[in-house]
Amino acid sequence: MRGLRKCCGETSRSPAPPRSGLYCCVTCERWLLLRPGANLTEGPVGRHLINLTIPMFLGIASMIVASMMDTIYVGWIGTLELAAVSFTFPVVMGLSMVSMGIGIGAASIISRVIGAGDHERVRRLATDSFLLAAIIVLVLTAVGFVLLEPVFRLLGAEPNILPLSVQYMKVWFIGMPAFALPMVGTIIMRAVGNARLPGIIMATAAGLQIVLAPMLIFGIPGMWEGLGFAGAAWGFVLSRIVTFVYTLRVLVKLDLLRFQRVPFADLWESWREIMRIGLPSMMSNLIGPISMAVIVALLAGYGHVVVAGFGVASRIESLAIMVLMALSASTGPFVGQNWGAGKHARIYTAHKLGYRFSYAWGLVAFVVLAGAGEWLIGFINADPGVVAATYAYLLLVPVTYGFFGASMVAMSTFIALGKPMPSLIMSVARMLIVYVPLALLLETWFGYRGIYAAAGISNVVVGVVSMRWVNHTLAQEISRRGSLGSG
Repeated sequence: MRGLRKCCGETSRSPAPPRSGLYCCVTCERWLLLRPGANLTEGPVGRHLINLTIPMFLGIASMIVASMMDTIYVGWIGTLELAAVSFTFPVVMGLSMVSMGIGIGAASIISRVIGAGDHERVRRLATDSFLLAAIIVLVLTAVGFVLLEPVFRLLGAEPNILPLSVQYMKVWFIGMPAFALPMVGTIIMRAVGNARLPGIIMATAAGLQIVLAPMLIFGIPGMWEGLGFAGAAWGFVLSRIVTFVYTLRVLVKLDLLRFQRVPFADLWESWREIMRIGLPSMMSNLIGPISMAVIVALLAGYGHVVVAGFGVASRIESLAIMVLMALSASTGPFVGQNWGAGKHARIYTAHKLGYRFSYAWGLVAFVVLAGAGEWLIGFINADPGVVAATYAYLLLVPVTYGFFGASMVAMSTFIALGKPMPSLIMSVARMLIVYVPLALLLETWFGYRGIYAAAGISNVVVGVVSMRWVNHTLAQEISRRGSLGSG
């Protein structure tokens, strides 16, 4: 196996230098790969960000493409079905953010612990966070089955759409544990500097979904008629079950999971530490789905065609911002390791590169979507109302993606520093002070286009405030440490 060396036989030998990520095993007297990732505290900052971002980008891109393909398949079935899936977006996002919050809490601590060189604690935190996520996910799955209809009624689903949304989500809930737990696992892998394996896992899940979904929806000519609309959900579930098994094997093989008896007091203390960061992160991430639920409820007043258009726009937006999502996911591990190692100047360099890239990408995304947006929408669903509602969004919001990307970089930094509250405050302020009030105000003047414009304005406001706040926080914390650190 690459990176392994035979042990010298001295069972009392001290640990190898942190850079090597190796240690001498006193039991089997072999050198074992303890850190299945990269040392982000040395070498060019830009190269590390690229090496972390590209695999994440490919993984996120593959999953978003799979979601887009599902949207295309459902759009071919009919506009009602497309609207039904659009109503599920806030619920799916909300449940996803719970698992992500746990993973982010663990990753924030793990990345700093890696930088400080405490490798045994990394394994303990990873295992405990996985167990915590499993318990919470199983509880949410049980509760979700009971509350589906009331939730969709609250979102404004019409009587002819409600059964379709419920049908889709009941199948989706079956696969929720297989979807949520690998999410926690891949976040932990990134925290130790390994972006390649999470990218492979995400791409594998997406590839399976793309292959399975059309067969399950439309069937196999001459052999099977297919499941219709429910087949889209089953394609998601089956692909995630396969990747769940694979992810579990990888985590065990990398020695990031080790299930063994520990005193409950120790387990509880570990869970408390994870949730100290994970709970605010979870709440911060939930603001997005809650905001989306409010917006979907507002748009429902304009009919299912506009709701369907917003659903299509959301999928296209996911494609447009996936590289920004990958960049922010890479920022956290990089900042965490360098903060743990006291290399503060490298954090400022990463911020500068991240902000510049975000603005450049936002401009490119706007130009492409403004120019080719109508063609792309028409390929998904040719209904004139859907095309008009979707294209209006693409003209108003993508121009602000640069600020959105900058805010994600800043918020990832807060989490990596072990300070989740600024991200939570910004997320709550975005919804309660900026987004929803502006949406209600601008809707009275411009209709549903005013609701879209509120999203763009929110991106700008949150982006500017987040960047200023994180710079101020970094300066305060470095001053408190008493030194700038080396770069």
